[in-house]
Amino acid sequence: MIHGILRILYVYFGLSLLLTIFMVAKMYIVAYRDNKKRIGRARRIELIKKGKWRQQPLYSMSEISENKDLIDVRITIFPNDSGEKGHYAIVLPGGGYAHCITEAEGYSIAAGLNKLDITAVVLEYRTGIKCSSHAPMKDLARTVQFMTDHAEELNVIPEDYGLVGFSAGGNLAGIYGSEFYGYKKYGTLKPGALMIGYPWTNINHWMDHPYWNIWDGLIGIWFSERGNFFMFGIHPSKEEKESLCVQSWVDDGFPPTYMFTGDDDILVRSGSHTDVLHKAFKRHNVPYMYQQFYRVPHGVGLGIGTNAEGWLNEAVSFWGKNINDEKLEKVKLENHL
Repeated sequence: MIHGILRILYVYFGLSLLLTIFMVAKMYIVAYRDNKKRIGRARRIELIKKGKWRQQPLYSMSEISENKDLIDVRITIFPNDSGEKGHYAIVLPGGGYAHCITEAEGYSIAAGLNKLDITAVVLEYRTGIKCSSHAPMKDLARTVQFMTDHAEELNVIPEDYGLVGFSAGGNLAGIYGSEFYGYKKYGTLKPGALMIGYPWTNINHWMDHPYWNIWDGLIGIWFSERGNFFMFGIHPSKEEKESLCVQSWVDDGFPPTYMFTGDDDILVRSGSHTDVLHKAFKRHNVPYMYQQFYRVPHGVGLGIGTNAEGWLNEAVSFWGKNINDEKLEKVKLENHL
């Protein structure tokens, strides 16, 4: 009897491990192939040739001299080509608060927004050992304030800006969309809409929705505890950990949100993250659109070549509809890169 049970456990652990290895390998292959870093690189070269490339530290030299952790925080502005004044979007790459995946989930997304005639700002916020309690949220607040103060110079409409975030960047966007830990706390303008891809939103309650695959659970433990460590240190309090769970801070005034995920996402399972968030949206009557794409893994960025292709256009149209901007609302799906 005992030997039979052990044999079943060996088979379970072995097969589930093989499946997990296969899914992780597939994630990296598909993400490498379909996030289209080259699009962001090409756009950078184009802007440099036109003399429109603008990348700068977010903080002043005096602030950096007082706090060395601020040295790598920077923004990169991708202006639209038409020169027409319009709404802008801030792009927040993912990386689990350990680093920023800037090219795949930053520059390429900014290039995609430029294609839709939208000015984009890529924020490289504090991560890893340079992160601290809500430091990325403070960096985002500083970016919003910078864009507000320089709206005329940059030819953008400061109100109803968009936040485009991926994975941990989706968590950052979600927390910033709340009043308690977000825009209202920092005294900035409210986002017009959130557009988040495979967002890591339920960092500390995902075991309320357990995985059948123990290896998935171990991956979840690793990423959650790593994120908590970089954000709050070795012994985060219950209040600190709760402050990163987006669904806990959704209220009736939460910004309209477009979100997408893939059923092949092994890092941020929809059942434990976006499904939880969409229930919070329904409870508070928050306008939202939730897309779940077949055979799409984590980290696809623009998702070109996958079933998620065209999501950015759909998200921008959703944004335009909710801020009454006809130009954004009329973005056509066939215009994707």
